[in-house]
Amino acid sequence: MSAGADPIANAVQVLEQYISGEVAEANALSQLLHLHQTNDKCVVAALAEKTNTVIANADKGSVAAAQAGNLLVGVARHLDTNAEAEVPAGASKAAKAAGAKAAATKAAAKSVSRHLLDHVLILTGGQNRAAKDNAIRAQGCSLVADLVFAVPGHQRAQEKLLEFASDRLPSIRERAVRGLGH
Repeated sequence: MSAGADPIANAVQVLEQYISGEVAEANALSQLLHLHQTNDKCVVAALAEKTNTVIANADKGSVAAAQAGNLLVGVARHLDTNAEAEVPAGASKAAKAAGAKAAATKAAAKSVSRHLLDHVLILTGGQNRAAKDNAIRAQGCSLVADLVFAVPGHQRAQEKLLEFASDRLPSIRERAVRGLGH
């Protein structure tokens, strides 16, 4: 990562290296957490970009797409649970106020997971709309079902899972029911 480069490009690069296995999980997650703390929108945009790729390529290799989707959901959950800015004991009042603001922002909403879930819902189609391809529908259902655990009570996600629960493929129906079980 170069210091002067576009922060979204940096986040995308880290995600690509993480998904491909070039970077260890601990290193990738700490880099993404740092990027998220400095510019939270860049990491959300990078996750959305990689989610587009995962869903678009779901039919090319369902195992690889499923693994990449699971990694993206894991990143979102990690950022939500670890996004609190740690304030050192001897920090100034401004740093403590910034830490309190970050904690309030985190408490207001699980922003990364919520944004990613909203994006996945757009990609899976509106109400009573879904992709014709089985692999793409399955990948979309899997992502919604995984993210609904991180964002409980999301009404549109529940509605989409109910739609997936009546899908013609048993694997998609089963995954939707698991998501609804939360």
